[in-house]
Parts: sequence; C-alpha cells; structure tokens
Amino acid sequence: MGGKLMNKLPKIGNTELYTVRVLNMSVAQYYGVVKEYNEIVVATRELNKKELEKNGDKGELNLYYSVRYNLNKLVLEKLKGEK
Repeated sequence: MGGKLMNKLPKIGNTELYTVRVLNMSVAQYYGVVKEYNEIVVATRELNKKELEKNGDKGELNLYYSVRYNLNKLVLEKLKGEK
C-alpha cells in the first residue's frame, strides 16, 4: 500500500504547483498585468473543468504551465507598449 502512495508524490506535486503559481503571479504583478492574467486563468480553468476534476493537482499544474505562454505574451505586449 505504501508503494501506491509513493507513486502519487502529492507533496512534491503540491510544492511544484505552489512554485508555478507564485512565479506566474509574481511576473504578472511585476509587469502590471494581474487583472488580464487572472482573466486568462479563470477562462482556461472553465474550459478545462472536466480535466481538472479528473486529474486533480496534476491537471492544475498543467493549467498553470499552459497559461504561462499567455502570460509571456501579455508581458511582451506590455513591454512593446511602453517603448
């Protein structure tokens, strides 16, 4: 039974999930795109609702990695607009 629990690695997954969320939000705050970033997260979460329910923390982790691309686009647009 202990082997099955070790395969899930919830503590490591949660730590990675926490780190990804914090890094994404820190970038959004630094560049002043928090509102836009949160809108993207909410929309993506809604689109992937079934996957998130099915995959739990792993689905949540995938969500935050997938929205990072959009966050980078927001930052790029912000930087281009400031020049």
